[in-house]
Amino acid sequence: MPDPKRLFRGKRITVMGLGLLGRGLKDTQFLIRCGARVTITDLKSEDELAPSLKMLDGLDFRIKLGRHDPEDFIHADMILRNADVPRSSEFLAVATDHGVPIEMDESLFCKHFEGQVVGITGTRGKTTTTVLTHRIISSFRPGVFLAGNIMGEATLPLLEQAGPADIVVLELSSWQLQGFHNARLSPNAAVFTNIHADHLNRYSGMDEYIRDKKAIYQYQAGDDFCLFNKDQPETAALADEAPAGKAFFSVSEIPEQWSILLPGAHNRENVAAAVCLTRKLGAPDEIIRGAVETFQGVEHRLQWLGEKNGIGFVNDSTSTTPVAGCAALAALQGRRILLIAGGADKKLDPAPFAIAAAEKTEKIALLEGEGTVGLERELAHAGGINKVVGRFNDLSKAVRALVAEAQPGDVILLSPGCASFGLFRNEFDRGEQFIKIVQEILR
Repeated sequence: MPDPKRLFRGKRITVMGLGLLGRGLKDTQFLIRCGARVTITDLKSEDELAPSLKMLDGLDFRIKLGRHDPEDFIHADMILRNADVPRSSEFLAVATDHGVPIEMDESLFCKHFEGQVVGITGTRGKTTTTVLTHRIISSFRPGVFLAGNIMGEATLPLLEQAGPADIVVLELSSWQLQGFHNARLSPNAAVFTNIHADHLNRYSGMDEYIRDKKAIYQYQAGDDFCLFNKDQPETAALADEAPAGKAFFSVSEIPEQWSILLPGAHNRENVAAAVCLTRKLGAPDEIIRGAVETFQGVEHRLQWLGEKNGIGFVNDSTSTTPVAGCAALAALQGRRILLIAGGADKKLDPAPFAIAAAEKTEKIALLEGEGTVGLERELAHAGGINKVVGRFNDLSKAVRALVAEAQPGDVILLSPGCASFGLFRNEFDRGEQFIKIVQEILR
């Protein structure tokens, strides 16, 4: 493995996007440890970035906040682009015009890592599949690392820890995969969970979105392989494009006698993806079953928080699309559901979620946001507007409004079906606020 200090020592590196999820922070700390001359630039203010900046106290770096300066993209040896920065940024164009290479965390790591990379992408189910895959592989062999689009986990710093005999399991978003296209590389082993409309506020259409996703398999060769979702025709059809090994996963691969704790048909697909992938990677069935039957899921994804007076609370804050909202409602069938929904607009059709909510919920509290306008309109068309108890710009008031309407046996579900921006920093902030509110109620 190359020495990361030799790779980055003395290099002028502009980190574009420090952010609040921990990846930009950990990349910055790593580069400084390696002796790089780091400049941080972020459009957020010092107050907004305070939690991240606090973790950089005492370190040597330059910083520009609230704006970007073209000089930081001209007089640099490398730009490390945060995945949230659109590739259309005029400042990235400045760097390109001046011959400055633009890198992204995960693909830059993969350029230098000599071990095996397992990559998981898709519209829904990436995190659950990735975390379960990591748990299974870790159960039968050492040297397994988890990173990628996992909150708080940067990938590049793993160059200090992971060696040629190790495995790194990466969740990869469409934006992160742009770096793989640029580098013309793909993970050695991959999974494509599914395709649904998403991020159309950032993409010109579904073709562009799917094109980014295809980097998960497009540059594979030799013994590399990608697993595709046999149960979704749109995803299964992509297998014909796979240049190396291709295979499929299906919920039919899960033995009927296995007990799965995760609710919902969509989670059975996630489990099937992890099961089929880890089998191909050599995991014994008894190890896989043990991990599956004890796996309780991932925070903010249909996360059971507890109940009081017979009223349950479920945190599904990472539901940022109508498809995710529909999946949550289907997963909780059999319970009376009081739903918290709405938020920022991603240019997605809210009608399917509105129709499902009109049919499957008792009461609905809407969070303010541009996406809520369309959702409320479609609720009216679906005959569910009478279930709406109000629109709220305060999550606590929305929760307590539903508590006042609830009765024993009900479940209050936060599954917004919309993005979080406006009222919250991100979907994780939204989920954390919901957890705190519920914890106060449960006392």
